[in-house]
Amino acid sequence: MNDLARVPESAVGYVFRTEPSDKAWAYIGQSTRLDVAHINCYFGSGAFMTEVIAKSGTSGLTKTIVATAESPLELHYLEMLHIAEARRDGVRVGNGDFGGPRPFPNLQRALWEVAPGVMRVASDPKRFYDALVKHRDQVEQAILDSSSVPFDAFYAGMERDLRATEDLSHPCPSCGSDIGVVCRTNSKSLTKPQNPTRNHAKRPRS
Repeated sequence: MNDLARVPESAVGYVFRTEPSDKAWAYIGQSTRLDVAHINCYFGSGAFMTEVIAKSGTSGLTKTIVATAESPLELHYLEMLHIAEARRDGVRVGNGDFGGPRPFPNLQRALWEVAPGVMRVASDPKRFYDALVKHRDQVEQAILDSSSVPFDAFYAGMERDLRATEDLSHPCPSCGSDIGVVCRTNSKSLTKPQNPTRNHAKRPRS
């Protein structure tokens, strides 16, 4: 782990870049956990990183803090910017989307409404990065708009994301979700909400 000293006390979170020793790919993520133990051992929790860690562990990985943020809005924007920058530079990026707030379909819709010029160049890594820089105000408004959706719409969008990215070919022994069904939080509770979540660690993968 590099650059721990670069996380100021005023930061609410940081953006990091995880890479293997051969630099064959990079994964860029964000975290608001600022305790040293978590910073040292957290390398990412997206579908790509979950599979990498399950297969090979973390001993060959390097994590570098590339930016810190003083608000959740800035954190989302900087994560998007660093993912776009890596794609612009020709790096094989393990992230499946733009980054930013979850679920991704809500962010897509907000960007089309607030910053259509940014979305129109999303398939061109260089132009997309340039558009994120040039139209930061619009992109940040889209982030705010997508972050303020009602809970029901938020979790519906999250479930669509998880159906597209998670391996659902086996049932989950942790929460009891069947084949083709996403994992749920608080599956054994009668009172707490059972919201969609990423696959539990014990769910088999194909």
